[in-house]
Amino acid sequence: MSEQSARQVRDAVASREISAREVAEGVLSRIRAQDDELHSFLTVDEDYALAQADAVDRRLEAGEQPGPLCGVPFSVKDLYDTRGMRTTYGSRVFADRVPDADAVFVERVRRAGGVLIGKTNTPEFGIYIRTVNDLQPETVNPWDPGRTTGGSSGGAAASVAAGFTPIAIGSDGGGSVRIPAALCGLCGLKPSFGSIPQGGGSVGTRRFSAAGPITRFADDAMLLWQVMSGPHGSDPLSQPGYLPPFSTLAQRERTTPRLGWIGDSGVPGAEADVIAAVRAAAERLSDMLDTPLRSPAPSVDAARFAGDFYAIMQADRVSTGGAELMADPIRRELLTDYSRHQFANGAQISGADYSRAVETQTRAQVHLSTLLDEVDVLLTPTLGFVAPRIPSDRSALPEDARRGFVAFTFLANYTGFPAATVACGMVRGLPVGLQLVGRPGSERTLMRLCRDIQEGVFAPPVPARYAAPVS
Repeated sequence: MSEQSARQVRDAVASREISAREVAEGVLSRIRAQDDELHSFLTVDEDYALAQADAVDRRLEAGEQPGPLCGVPFSVKDLYDTRGMRTTYGSRVFADRVPDADAVFVERVRRAGGVLIGKTNTPEFGIYIRTVNDLQPETVNPWDPGRTTGGSSGGAAASVAAGFTPIAIGSDGGGSVRIPAALCGLCGLKPSFGSIPQGGGSVGTRRFSAAGPITRFADDAMLLWQVMSGPHGSDPLSQPGYLPPFSTLAQRERTTPRLGWIGDSGVPGAEADVIAAVRAAAERLSDMLDTPLRSPAPSVDAARFAGDFYAIMQADRVSTGGAELMADPIRRELLTDYSRHQFANGAQISGADYSRAVETQTRAQVHLSTLLDEVDVLLTPTLGFVAPRIPSDRSALPEDARRGFVAFTFLANYTGFPAATVACGMVRGLPVGLQLVGRPGSERTLMRLCRDIQEGVFAPPVPARYAAPVS
């Protein structure tokens, strides 16, 4: 399973070469044997998973047409509701919560034949840049257990990198799909705002966060996005015709997209060998496609937008549940220190502050549109450094360190533009990622380029300790 794509698994199950139950049993065996080190899952329900797999096998025996994810094991980040399976949001407050309905996109994956294995680890409410909470030990990086997976979809990324499932659903509010995917050597997609219906979670950001796929193979990310996406009545902003202001739908897909490169985020802390490795991959891609690598600007200039981005994010988290949790002494005591800190900061943001931040959001959309005026896809590092070591005392990373993590990623959330990451090389034995940003509606172009990179620039890597089958 560790090196099989979702499409390969689906085809094998659909053709009856292997049963969905046998696939699920293999995944569960691998998780039992290896996840004690990684802590990538918060919840795994073996009976639940096998019952779903048996249902897939029965439908095939009855002659039903197999779905696009027939028998494919998948996981869901524990920020999203899953019918009948514990959903904690990474919080002790909700440690025993079992929803009676799926998030819309989870239901769609199930209908496509996917077999839900479990819920992956997340910081409480997705707030932190490391995947650590008060429910279980911190998720560690499959390439080096002394290093972080980042956050907040660190459990999802670690589980895919270890080969537990070929696909995982994460969420991305400032880089939370792309950052862990890059640190773990994977492919991840943050879709255009409105592409996938929101909902099925708690204490989040209304207009920044999007569910998105984390996979080893770009084609699998594309497949999972196609299954998850499309309008739904529960989310008016997912309806046809909605696009963020000052952005235009990708008018047409070029045979060879025009590529631009920016290697500076405007935030200090990038490592020169990482930037050089990612740039080299971008140059190899441009050579392979026989298209010039343009330079639309010397810097992404992210720093001037960061403060207002965080103002909206923190205020939204307060208004979507943080205020109620802080007002209840019992629940407040159960919160992590970093959640209390975030909610306290968010409560200080005034209406005028929020209004100014929304105006800055419009300027950020114009800024990113301008960077894309002469190119179809903007290439940047996903992060400017390799996976950092986890502090020995498990202390929080300094608050300003968060800005280094999201320096290249948060503008796509702030503006609603789609962005993807794909592994593009190794630096000091650790994977680094290339980020691709396009205009709303350009997901297919981004994912085709990710596939081009995997086929012609850098093959998807597998951590050595998770490459061999479990005996």
